[in-house]
Amino acid sequence: MSSHFLSNPTPSSDEPNGAHSTAPPGNDVSKLTPLSQEAQANLWRYIDHLERWRQSIGFEIHDGLTQQITAALLFLEAYDKEKPDSTSLDRCRAILEEALAESRRLIQGLNPKRLDEEGIEAALQEFIKLPSLSTAQIHVEIDRDLPRLAPWQRSCLFRFFQESITNARKHSEAIRIDVSLGQRGQSLIACVQDDGIGFDVESIELTSYGLTGLKQKADLLEGKLTIESAPKHGTKIELCIPVEAINH
Repeated sequence: MSSHFLSNPTPSSDEPNGAHSTAPPGNDVSKLTPLSQEAQANLWRYIDHLERWRQSIGFEIHDGLTQQITAALLFLEAYDKEKPDSTSLDRCRAILEEALAESRRLIQGLNPKRLDEEGIEAALQEFIKLPSLSTAQIHVEIDRDLPRLAPWQRSCLFRFFQESITNARKHSEAIRIDVSLGQRGQSLIACVQDDGIGFDVESIELTSYGLTGLKQKADLLEGKLTIESAPKHGTKIELCIPVEAINH
C-alpha cells in the first residue's frame, strides 16, 4: 500500500448538512492520531493473514467434508440400484462417520481450547484421539524449548499438523505416523512422516492429497514446505520456518 495512514471516510454528497457529525462528543474520529508506517504495515499484514486463513479453511472443507459427502451420496445411489448387496450401504456409513469426525476436527481447529491453555503437544494428543478409519499409530515428539510463538502462529502450526496427520490417515495406509516439532539452528522444523504407500511427487498436482492447504499455511508462516515421497516408501512432509519470522 502506498498510503502512510488510513484516512477517514468522506461523507457522501447526498447526506444532509450535519449528518456526519452526529457522533457523541469525545468520539470525533478526525482527531485520532494517524497510524505510524509500522502500525499500518502490521495492520495490513494481519488482514492478509486473515484472508489467507479464510482461504485455507475453504480448501479444507472442499478437500474433506465436500468430497466425503459426495462419495457417500454416490454409494447411496449405487445401493438403491443394488439393494441385495449391502456393500455400498456399509461403505456409505463409514464415509459419513469419517465426515462427522472431519467436521468435529474442523470445529476443534477453529477454536482449539487446549492449544491456548496447554500448548501444541496437548492439543495434538487430543486431536489424534478423534475417531478415524485409520489404524495407524501416531507418535508425537515436541521439544520443550521452542521459540515463543504468537497466538496466530501457534494456531496455524497446529492446523498444519492436523491437516498433515489427516492426509496421512486418509491416503497413506500407514502403520506408523511420526509427528515432531523442534528447533534446528535458526529454523523451527515441523515434520509429519509416515511409513505408508507413498506416491510419485513429480506426478501430482498441488491440489492432490490435500496439499493446497499445507502450502497456504506454509505461506502464512513465511516458511518453506518440503514433500518427500516415493511409491512404497512412505511420505515425509516438513515445514521449515525461519526463527526470525516468528512472533513479529
